[in-house]
Amino acid sequence: MFQYILFHLIFSIIINIFHVFITYNLYKKYNFNHKKCYIPFYNIFIFLRVQNKKSWFILFLINPLTSIILYYILWIDLIHSFREKEDNKLFTIVFGIFYIIYLNFFIKKKLKLINKNHNNKNHNNKNIILLSIILSFIIHTYIVQPFVIPTSSMEKSLLVGDFILVSKINYGLRMPISPIFIPFFHNRLFDYINHYTSLIKWPYFRFNSLESIRRNDIIVFNYPLDKKNFSIDRKDHYVKRCVGIPGDIIFIKNGKLFINYIQEKFFKGRQQSFFFKRKIPLNIEYLMNKMDIEDIEMIGEFNNEYYYQIMLNEENKKKICKLFNNLILLKKNITPYYISDKVIQPKKQKYVWNRDFFGPFYIPKKGDIIEINSINSSLYKNIFLYEKGKIFYKKKKKFIRVMNNYYFMMGDNRHNSYDSRYWGLVPESHIVGKPIFIWMSIDWNRNNPINFFHWKIRWDRIMTTVNGNNIFLYLFFLFLLLYMIHKTIYKIINRNNKN
Repeated sequence: MFQYILFHLIFSIIINIFHVFITYNLYKKYNFNHKKCYIPFYNIFIFLRVQNKKSWFILFLINPLTSIILYYILWIDLIHSFREKEDNKLFTIVFGIFYIIYLNFFIKKKLKLINKNHNNKNHNNKNIILLSIILSFIIHTYIVQPFVIPTSSMEKSLLVGDFILVSKINYGLRMPISPIFIPFFHNRLFDYINHYTSLIKWPYFRFNSLESIRRNDIIVFNYPLDKKNFSIDRKDHYVKRCVGIPGDIIFIKNGKLFINYIQEKFFKGRQQSFFFKRKIPLNIEYLMNKMDIEDIEMIGEFNNEYYYQIMLNEENKKKICKLFNNLILLKKNITPYYISDKVIQPKKQKYVWNRDFFGPFYIPKKGDIIEINSINSSLYKNIFLYEKGKIFYKKKKKFIRVMNNYYFMMGDNRHNSYDSRYWGLVPESHIVGKPIFIWMSIDWNRNNPINFFHWKIRWDRIMTTVNGNNIFLYLFFLFLLLYMIHKTIYKIINRNNKN
């Protein structure tokens, strides 16, 4: 905590020094002792008072990004204070920093203070809009963040087109590591343009959690092996189910998951791949519309028999068996134990691992000393990124001292999920939060999501919790949050109208 505050304080002092450097000649035009403008942070308070701005603006300094916004607001107000007309507003906003430098250094002698303040209704309305944006940004960054489910790896628990709210405080709020970014965007636009800068980084810090991560919790996290984004908090977001916590042993046999050698409990959302064979072609559209089965693929036709691969949970499997009388074959698509998966097991070794035969594999916890060998090296590879300097050798064997907790993630759609079986473990530092609420759900064409004319709202999923528990608690939490925002804005509007 101290290190994080220290980094932010140093950054704030540097940007304040820069602010003084490009504005000190303009401050001299005011009727107060301009030497006050050299006092860090106090100079901000003085200018807010001179411009008749509300004192709550000083709260912008809490966050690096909002502090930059605050300084930019001050620069724009300074520009307007020395201009008779407020035309070319777009030019002023876009090139404000260059214009303020131009005024401060090149035409400082010709400047006259025209408008000392902007205490009018239009200006107050702008402040209210700005406050609303800042409040939304703070909630988005530090409390609750919206996400949309883009893939089917979590069907039937979370569907493609579900719009969810993720609480960032349940598992402990992780403070931003790359604090300078475009608000309400994550990392990249069209896979080319960064929405953040990695030149300025804060140390990792997380507050105490309200609850610990438990087995079978659905979790949003940053993908550990994202090579395009190096800052932890800017890496791509994934959502999976945490099937293994620190200290657990993961074992998959014949497609069945065992945790500490005990088979996982049944839950309705779990799906697997099935081979489906019948003598009559399958009405795929009927299955998609009437039975909500999305992942259906025709493999081919042979000897007047039609072969399909279909993703089913236990409930839909029973329905299909009752529905089709001419069903020839319906069985799980299990990868044989003797066929290795090159992604899961890149090196040849004694034991063969694939998506359906995996492990035993130990999930390290903080304080463990683990031997690294040819069997586990491929899945432990990403922990080397977070345990630097903790590797040692003993009797020609390689060991690593673990200083972090790790988690094993899997999708509920077990045969259509790119998860910890393929890319390894998730360190605690990459945990983002807990999905708590589905506020909107849209069934769209997965091949063409932008086709709005084919969108269908799933009314039964709107305003429901992800796990179905504590629905009234989460509704109350959401209502309380919206009520606080409303009351804050309402008070400011009334106060400004009275002024």
